[in-house]
Amino acid sequence: MLKILLKGDLLMGKKAYWLFLAMVLTLGLLAACNGADEDADTDAGEEADADADEENGDDEEAAGEPQEGGEVIVAQSSEPETFLSPYVQGTESSEMTHLIHEPLYAVTPEIDLEPELAADEYELSDDGLEYTVPLRDDVYFHDGEQMTADDVVYTYELFIDEDYTGPRAETFQRLESVEATDDFEVVFTLSEPDAAFELALIYDVHPEHIMGDVDIGDLEEHEQSVTEEAVGTGPFEITDWDHGTSLTLEAFDDHYEKSPLLDTVMVQFVEDDNAALAAFETQEVDFAQISEQDADTGETIEHGDLTSTLGYNYEYIGWNNDNELFEDPDVRRALTMSIDRESIVEAVLMGHGEVAHFPHSPLSDVYTDEIEEIPYDPEGALELFAEAGWEMNEDDRLENEDGELFEFEMVTNNESGRRVDAIVVIQQMLDDVGITMEPQLLEWGAYMDTVQPPDNDDFDAMLGAWALGVDPTPEYIFHSEEAEQGLNYINYESDEFDETVEPNRDVVDPEDRIEILQDAHTIITEDQPYSTLYYYDRVDLYNDRLEGYETHPDEKFYNLHEWWIDE
Repeated sequence: MLKILLKGDLLMGKKAYWLFLAMVLTLGLLAACNGADEDADTDAGEEADADADEENGDDEEAAGEPQEGGEVIVAQSSEPETFLSPYVQGTESSEMTHLIHEPLYAVTPEIDLEPELAADEYELSDDGLEYTVPLRDDVYFHDGEQMTADDVVYTYELFIDEDYTGPRAETFQRLESVEATDDFEVVFTLSEPDAAFELALIYDVHPEHIMGDVDIGDLEEHEQSVTEEAVGTGPFEITDWDHGTSLTLEAFDDHYEKSPLLDTVMVQFVEDDNAALAAFETQEVDFAQISEQDADTGETIEHGDLTSTLGYNYEYIGWNNDNELFEDPDVRRALTMSIDRESIVEAVLMGHGEVAHFPHSPLSDVYTDEIEEIPYDPEGALELFAEAGWEMNEDDRLENEDGELFEFEMVTNNESGRRVDAIVVIQQMLDDVGITMEPQLLEWGAYMDTVQPPDNDDFDAMLGAWALGVDPTPEYIFHSEEAEQGLNYINYESDEFDETVEPNRDVVDPEDRIEILQDAHTIITEDQPYSTLYYYDRVDLYNDRLEGYETHPDEKFYNLHEWWIDE
């Protein structure tokens, strides 16, 4: 059981609480209570901090001209579940998919779009219904077949197939057809204008000549999805996949413009962040994304360079709205008021992050701080609980008039050291206001099976994180229609939210659309279906012989083809 008993006053002072948390984490009690050594991040600033940028610049200047050849070994805390972009959900699957596949348009470190497989910007018709995308004519798949418009049509028709069961049907709700007007031009036709559609052009393109005759119901188990036979157009191709151990990528020398400098990249699967750090310390791996707790240790490693960059993400507690405990918005607000998020940032993230009061990244145009910030106020939380019918009993437990205790389970994935530590601290904070929360740590696959629709009725609450998409709309996460098959894992339903967010796609003017989306996000902050916790940094540790590395708020292996070894 993940439980730390705290003796003394029911509600401690904030400073004392921080000291307690820091002491617990310093002594490693959280890891001991974990019951296992599984502690890695799975995910979910516009640039690295000044010191990191300076350091990278100095290193590159000293290193001289890029060198070809060699192998780099990178640590990854979980294996990809699929290489098919229409079905990818986990961040690590997405990161691996982008190494072998490519989209029409890629996301830059500034969270803008730039052409990738597209030859240029798209053309939009005057009525806003047709997007004409010119394609490069020099792109080839790893098996030597040329990429054409047929491959793009095949990929995007998957999203609008009536038997499509992936999580992005809502994104393509207004896509009426995809047509190849010649070998290297595609026209997307919408049923009505959609201001967000350009942001749907970031999904990887798959080979029609291999997959075109496969029934859509068989795709998720097809060799292109789950084996080393996956064929893409990216700068690397898979040559070996030793499940549970490693995945080997070799340079695709016939890439149209991104032929890698490295010969080989080996992805070594590690149990957790602790294992990634240990492997880096012993030079078994050259690159690892480590937990915020380990950043200070990482900075002391002689052969390592470390960067800490605000990620395009946030971590949250999702309250399953189908559970009667969490039906009342005031109860959800009281739960948020019971959690000292600032102390978690300082004691769990070691300051590598910031408190999240708004359910989107500060790096996004939709972000605003002109909202009511819910404070850490356990006394105020108890008042709200009392108004909702929950009073402290003689055992200092919240109890309703029927004698039922306020108790529930919270699930998270055990690969994330940040969440494993945070859930224990949250457990104690809730215990201080008379709530019994039992953490349930699951491996990533089991965790996703538990929280994903349609079989997600059995969990009470979840501790998760979003690596955010380019489009800042919250409808894919919170719209009521997304509860059946999409990303609304917590079964949140609000007519006010749905009616507010739905018109956003019809608004062509970007500023007017942002205003609508800010209103929609504000409803979420008021309703509290999520307790947004913090925006966390991406802490990357790489061998000082590794050059060409560039930070990206949303991609671990950004521009991997430009990495090289300074021997």
